[in-house]
Parts: sequence; C-alpha cells; structure tokens
Amino acid sequence: MSMIDKGEVGADPTPVDGPSSREAILDAAERLMAHHGYADTSISAICKASGLPVGSLYHHFGNKSGIFAAVLERGNGRFYGGLDAMVEATAGPEERLRQYFDLAPELLMNNVAYFKILHSSLTGGDPGVLERLEENNETVARRLAAVIEPVVRAAGVADAAGLAFRLARFSAVYAAGAMLTAGYVRERLIAEMAPLHGVVRAMITAAATAEHPKG
Repeated sequence: MSMIDKGEVGADPTPVDGPSSREAILDAAERLMAHHGYADTSISAICKASGLPVGSLYHHFGNKSGIFAAVLERGNGRFYGGLDAMVEATAGPEERLRQYFDLAPELLMNNVAYFKILHSSLTGGDPGVLERLEENNETVARRLAAVIEPVVRAAGVADAAGLAFRLARFSAVYAAGAMLTAGYVRERLIAEMAPLHGVVRAMITAAATAEHPKG
C-alpha cells in the first residue's frame, strides 16, 4: 500500500501545524493500531479518524513508521510518568522498587492500547517495525533499570548496571506475558504480576551471594 494514499484520503495535503494536531494524530493512530494492528492501519485511516490531511501526518512524523515510534514513545512515557507520579517522593531505593512493581498493574491497565500495539506488532515481520520496537524496548529497560540499579548496588553486586538492565528486560518480558495471560482483565493481571517483585529481589540476592559467599 502506498504510504501517502492521497486518493483515498481526499484531503488537502497542506500540513497542519501545532501540538493539538500532533496529539490528534497520535490519538487516532493509537486507537486504530490497538484495534487492527500496525500492518492493517493505513495512513488514510489515520487521516480519516483524526480529521486531518495527509500533509499534517507527514509534517509531524515523516511516515507511518514515524507515527508508530511516536505512539510507542508517548505510551511508555505515560506509563513511567504515571509510576513516577504515584511513587512516594521520600521512598528509598528498596521501597521505590517495591512500589514500582506494586503499582505497575494499575498503570498497565490504564495503558492497554499501548500494550496491545506492542503485542500485535511482534508478529508483523516488518523490519522497520521490529527496529522501532527494539528501540522502544531499550528505552523502557533503561528507565526501569534506573530504579533497580540502586538496590543492586547496595547489595554489593559488582556490575550493578549490567544486572539491573538484565532484570529490567526480564521484568518487561514478564509483564508482557502477564498481560496476555490475564487477557487484559485487571484482577487477573494483579494476580499474575504479584510474584514479580519477589522474583527480581531474589535474583539480586542470589547474584550478591554468588559474588560474596559467606564462609
């Protein structure tokens, strides 16, 4: 399918500037991609749903892949921004980590569209999409690793940054699987996610014990 689809859109391709038009495009793209998947969401459908001409989409995002990347960036920003806002400002590293995992199911459910897009995009096979997904996964892992690392460092693990990043990737995969297993049902997701903090904390303890065995 042509990325421009001007004939289908039937709209003036003149760009529409401003943050409101950008957000309208992202809102429409997020709804459509969550429902139909990335591959089956056309530029023309996003134009129709947002009420904006094709020129506005290309002005803000360059192409469909750019819209996809922006949808993911906004989604993970909304998720982690929500977590940061809900975690107590005075919480120490251990408590901050626990609160992150305790609050995650609620924020996951508030961002179901974002996670549906992630799940549906994994099976598309489009190299550009997979590259955008990996970039997004890297960003997500680094944000969560920043919360895990102080706990790992306090436990005495030499490569605290490396272990924190691996645990962050593990946690993201676990959460994605929990969402699918729970069928996007809040109560089931809470139950599926409940062991995660304990598992991560046990892995930190195991790594520290392996490096500093007690005589």
